[in-house]
Formats: sequence, C-alpha cells, structure tokens
Amino acid sequence: MKIYILTFPFLLFANNVFSQSALVHIQGKKGDREAYFADFGVVFDRTPVGEIGGPVNIKQMNTTIVFEHATKPEFTALTLEFECPPDRPIETKKKKTIQPVASNSSIKFRIADLSWNLRREDLKSSPVKPSNFVTTSSPAMLKFHQIACNRDAISDVAKTSKNEEAFLVEMKKLGIADDIQIVRDGSPEHLEFAWDVLWGNSNRPDPSGKWSTRPTKKQKAEYVSKMEVIQKQINDFAAAETTRIKANLKEMDAESDFHKVAANIRGNRKLSRNERNMLTVWEGKSETDIAAKMGSPVYVDVGQLRFLSYGNEYDNRVTIANNKGAVWEEGLYENCNVQFVLHADSKNLFRVADVRITANSNQMGAVVFACDGLLETPN
Repeated sequence: MKIYILTFPFLLFANNVFSQSALVHIQGKKGDREAYFADFGVVFDRTPVGEIGGPVNIKQMNTTIVFEHATKPEFTALTLEFECPPDRPIETKKKKTIQPVASNSSIKFRIADLSWNLRREDLKSSPVKPSNFVTTSSPAMLKFHQIACNRDAISDVAKTSKNEEAFLVEMKKLGIADDIQIVRDGSPEHLEFAWDVLWGNSNRPDPSGKWSTRPTKKQKAEYVSKMEVIQKQINDFAAAETTRIKANLKEMDAESDFHKVAANIRGNRKLSRNERNMLTVWEGKSETDIAAKMGSPVYVDVGQLRFLSYGNEYDNRVTIANNKGAVWEEGLYENCNVQFVLHADSKNLFRVADVRITANSNQMGAVVFACDGLLETPN
C-alpha cells in the first residue's frame, strides 16, 4: 500500500472560476457582531512525521474574524490547526468519504504561528501568540474544522463545478458548512464585505480617522501594488511547495515500490538474527555504499538480480598419526559468506533487497569468528 504524506497546499479552484474564500459563520447582536471567514483554497497537512498514519491528522487553514465592536480589533487573521480523523480512502472515483461533525460535538484546535490582529486604534498589525491545542464546541470552530478536515472532498467538488452556484449546491449535498457564502479572498476583502454587505446599516468605529476619509487615487494605486506583491509572494510560495512536495511524493512512491520488490525477493525465507540485523541497516543501500564499506566483491548477475559476495575462511587443521596406526584431525576450520542481493530501482540503480549469510565450522556450537569483519554496517 502506498502511503502519501500530504504536506503540500492544494489549489481548490485551479481554473480561478471563482474565489477560494467563504463566509462560514456570523454571530452576536448588532453592535457586537462577528463574521468568520475561511480561506480554504489552501489547506496544509501539519501532522508530525513521527505521527503519520496514526489516529489523528493535523490540518492547517487560514481564517479571518471581523469584529464590529469598537473595543475589539478590526479583524484577526488566524492560522488555525485542527485535529482531524485520519484521511479515509476513496470510496468511489467520484466522491470521497465525508468526516461528519455533529452540532453538539467538540473538536481540538490551536492557534499557529503567523497569526495577527489589525488594531482598530491605528490600523497597524500586532502578532497573536500561538497556543496549545484546546477543546471547543464553538459553532464557528466546528465549521472551520469540518472544512479543513474535508479538503479532499471539497477539492473534488470544486474541480467539477463550473461556477459558484453549482459549487454551493454540491457542498450542501455533502453537508459541509451548507450555509457558506463565497466571497473574495484576503483579510482586507473580508473586512470590506463585513462592513459593506453585512453591517451596512451600522455606525463604523473609526478611532484612527482613516475610514471617514476616502483614499486618493495615488493611495489606492499604492495599496493595489502592495497587495499584488504580497499575492505574488504567496503564489510563488505555494507553487514552490507544490513542486517540492510532488517530487517528495514521487520519491516516496518509488521507495515504497522498491521495498515491496525486496519483500517479494525474500519471500517466506526465514531470516537468521544476523540477517535481520544486516537488513535493518543495509536494505535500500547502493553498490557504492557496499563497496565503500566492504571493499571489492565477487559479483554475478542473474536475470534482474545482482549478487555481491564477501567471504572469509580460517583453516589450521592438521592430520595426526600415532605409533599404533591411528589417524585423526585436529585444529579449527571456519568459513563465512555474506551475500548481498540487489535489484534495480525505478532509476535503474542497483540497491540491496536481501542479505544472505552462511557460516560453517568443524566445531559444533562454536562462534564462527570468520564472520568478524563481514557483518559490517554502512557509515
């Protein structure tokens, strides 16, 4: 079975037909309302390497919360990480299994690095301190959790949807945050949407005095230019990450395929303790690795396999005869042979698939010292 480590961003709407951001939740009374937005076009898998394949996957998604109340920030841009169930296999070619989240359930999330506030008093940013994982039953966080944990299903729907309306219809069928509304991407756009569309009849707090004055054409142009630079940086980063991780996934697939071939070569052969120990450190190593440690081998190619052999022999036996005509042998004889079995990988590089060790001695039960120097490990 191939194991995929999903650490790369997926581009939800590759054809850019519609936005990659949505309003997923509104709460509070007039004067103290909050609007919750999810930038679910890019979701990362942040599961630690040592925990991959375990009972929990960590998914990361950027979110924005816009506040109406005068004592709160203009908005908070949070990078959130959620504990999700393990990714499930595809049930059909058209649909992935959905990870349901009941309305009365609780989930775990944390605030990750690169989270920040836009202060209302001066419209300047300030960092938000990362947190440990906490449990919550917040309706907004439950919706964020459901979107982050079902990124593959959402991606499948997006790829087959021709427009926003078709996408939202399919999302409702899946039951994933079925009250979402597609909006433009980015925290500034979320802020504008909240005040122009959601709270247009409310008096906007303006302690900085900047909302009451309209920007000049020059200021608008400077703002647009800055946003274009930031967006390009984000796009370049996402493209580089995607390319890098795709290469890593391809390498992992090749590695998985090789280890499967190696297991087939060994078959049901019962391994000795020394063979198991040798395979632990030698499997997958190249001819160069072997030669660097063991020196020049005796090798033979048979079909798709290459055999590299190293051997030692010790013999001090002598024949003894007494004056009565009796003849017998005394002394020690030992031999040890270590044979590396190699198979070509996807790059046609011969690598170790099996290690076979044979040792003999004329003294039953004795340690075969002839193997000393042959049971070596790579540097």
